[in-house]
Amino acid sequence: MMATEQNAFAERLTGRFDGMIRQEDARRLAETVALLDGWYLLEPQGSQPDQPVDGQTARHHLEGLLQEILREERGVWSTMVYVQSQEDPWIIKVFHPRRAGCGCGGQGGILPWWVLSRLKPEAVAEWDTAACAVPAAPKKSSWLKLFR
Repeated sequence: MMATEQNAFAERLTGRFDGMIRQEDARRLAETVALLDGWYLLEPQGSQPDQPVDGQTARHHLEGLLQEILREERGVWSTMVYVQSQEDPWIIKVFHPRRAGCGCGGQGGILPWWVLSRLKPEAVAEWDTAACAVPAAPKKSSWLKLFR
């Protein structure tokens, strides 16, 4: 099926993506994002953004998401950021570490935490049926502190 302007976002969203494995790759991606204006920042189950933001705003947003991923992963980098093209990014999907495994157990599909897109977003039917709340961080037992 050929992508039309009306369904280009949804079709490209399900296309091939490369994972950002190293921190340097994600930082380089943020630098590329800063050079390109017209980014829509959207949460899959939130409201659709009306207006795009400039590249610097999108970069700061992406860098904030990267910091949260590193904080959750306790400094260990994992593949939570996916981009269609590192050299010419149009869609970037960012997954939250505590939400990434929720597709198992019948809770629905795995939703991106945030999507940055240079294509105007449109409704994605799968996002309406999939739900995956970010669980609260586990509390550390006072007994565990005694053994450290």
